Amino acid sequence: MAKEKKRLSKNAKAALKLLNDSKLLATAKTINDSKTEQNFKPSDVLAKTTAPNKIRPEKKRG
Repeated sequence: MAKEKKRLSKNAKAALKLLNDSKLLATAKTINDSKTEQNFKPSDVLAKTTAPNKIRPEKKRG
């Protein structure tokens, strides 16, 4: 005999709705991002660190 599907709780339904909405937003965002990428392509921009690469000083303990 086949098992009957359980009904989703209100919380589960709300979570599914949020998940589906976020997926829709993500797909819409990727579509918009791909459109803007075609219009705007920055030339080799390097990530610039704000702080120099220094070793942390030894602290006196005790």
